[in-house]
Amino acid sequence: MILGACVPATGAPSALQSPELREIQVVAKRYAFEPPEIEVTQGERVRLLVRSGDGLHGLEIERFRVSQEIPRGGEPVVIEFTADEAGRYPILCSVYCRDGHEEMKGALVVTARASAQP
Repeated sequence: MILGACVPATGAPSALQSPELREIQVVAKRYAFEPPEIEVTQGERVRLLVRSGDGLHGLEIERFRVSQEIPRGGEPVVIEFTADEAGRYPILCSVYCRDGHEEMKGALVVTARASAQP
């Protein structure tokens, strides 16, 4: 049996292939996310490795149902989701972290995947 015959000729993932995984380090610190903007491609599986740079924080991306508390110190919190819709989405701190909390914002930018050419 030749398995190669089951793989589509295009570069687009098939139903049998898993989406690409993009791993991104994020630091949540007093009133900011670093990096402030995260760029991924539509269809990518995203793994955020999030650490706190000072106290207790949270990371929320409502469109992708992400809401996670980020404790002070320790190992990074791992957050995974699939960026299945192109657009610009706010990243917010979901845990009150003193005055200035409402300014703690970032952005997830999901660019549309280029369609495969025949």
